[in-house]
Amino acid sequence: MSLGRPGMQPQHPPVLRERAGAREKSINGGGTAVRCSFTVQRFVTLARRTSFVLLSLTAGFAVVVLGKVARSQADEATDYPSRTVRIIVPSGAGGTTDIVARVIAQALNRSLGANFIVEQKVGGNTNIGSAFVSKAPPDGYTLLVNTDTLTSNASMYQKPGYDVITGFAPVTMLTKASGALAVRKSLGISSLEEFVGLAMTRGKGLSVASTGTGTVSHLTSVMFRQRLNLAEWTDVPYQGAAKVVSDLLGGHVDAAFAMIASFVSPAESGDLKLLAVTTKARSPVAPVVPTIAETTQLKDFDVVNWTAMLAPARTPEPIVSKLAATVGGVLKDPEAVGALSAVGIEPTAEGPEALAQTIRANVLQWRDVVRRAGLRPN
Repeated sequence: MSLGRPGMQPQHPPVLRERAGAREKSINGGGTAVRCSFTVQRFVTLARRTSFVLLSLTAGFAVVVLGKVARSQADEATDYPSRTVRIIVPSGAGGTTDIVARVIAQALNRSLGANFIVEQKVGGNTNIGSAFVSKAPPDGYTLLVNTDTLTSNASMYQKPGYDVITGFAPVTMLTKASGALAVRKSLGISSLEEFVGLAMTRGKGLSVASTGTGTVSHLTSVMFRQRLNLAEWTDVPYQGAAKVVSDLLGGHVDAAFAMIASFVSPAESGDLKLLAVTTKARSPVAPVVPTIAETTQLKDFDVVNWTAMLAPARTPEPIVSKLAATVGGVLKDPEAVGALSAVGIEPTAEGPEALAQTIRANVLQWRDVVRRAGLRPN
């Protein structure tokens, strides 16, 4: 190859010049966009493939984990209960709720071959015991038996210590019963129509008892008055139905709202007068007593007094289902039915979803009553 004359640039063959020009063009940016685009496309494709693989592995892992969890919970339900189960009653011994809990506990002992024991945790209008259960481990070994007071407390207490909607896993309804309006014998009236007329004229001169401020019996009384636009009467709250009946018989109050079972015996003896029941259907323990819906324009008036079983939130569904099914069978047992009927309440097995719907509906109902009445939460 000739070196050429001094001072002249070396001459390259055409092929070499084309390659050099290509390199120069690449270095100067001529091919950067093409090469970058190619590189980005490869990166995106690789990233997509990697993401797909990772997602597939993650999904597979999740399926395996969830499958193991489901099998574990199913195994727990099969073995449940393997130790003592505590049923917490947040009201006093000897009351209706306590009787229901003990009847259920004894029947569950026989059905499941385990030890179900009833414990009282009283106070705060049932809030103390209810809060205790809501904070218990969600394993099915701490249960709550309480009444519709749970739903009225949601409006009457700013900080009850639990959320009735999210703090529990509803298991099943246990019993239902009618509330009732009764009056003292010496009041001289014998119908709901007469009572309404008396309430319109006497106002605060009429005294109406309940089982406690903010309880379902009290709020039923308030709702009845609200919906008929009656003059405000004098509310007289007591601690429980026994004192209500005692003072009604003694003539210390004019009328009272409470569970019908409290009134049946003195009504049969003629010592007080039962005017109406609060449920839409007549009560089987007093079928001759009309309903509020029958005897007024309040055709949809329907207040049911109920008792239910609940577990802490996040209790495994298989355990909840096992409890609900077993209790459903228990409530058909002649011995249990007889024991509950003896205190004027009707065994009613309704599962978790039905109970949850009842709780939500009751909370909304009592919230509206409390708001309209201007009652101040504790």
